[in-house]
Amino acid sequence: MKNPKYQINTIAQYAARFSLLFGLLQVAIFAVYPNDVSIEFGIAHLYPSIVVHLVFLILVLITGFKNRFNNKEHLRTIGWILLNIPMAYLCFILVVIRYGL
Repeated sequence: MKNPKYQINTIAQYAARFSLLFGLLQVAIFAVYPNDVSIEFGIAHLYPSIVVHLVFLILVLITGFKNRFNNKEHLRTIGWILLNIPMAYLCFILVVIRYGL
């Protein structure tokens, strides 16, 4: 991966990747050891993650509009942030089906 030129893109990409991997790890742990604590921990991760990713998305968009160069870098970062939405939904559906809610 090429290093992003703008610091906000680096931070946002790391946050998005961490959140994605951490969420998938939580679902994997829940699949092996289904219990209420896993669900509460996952929801406790989900809500702050939404807020943090929205802030990063807004900051990356502002940076992208200010610096119209390196559009690929900003689009890649936005892609990583937005990738978390369908993955979180998919994980939520898997947990609901597995738990029978």
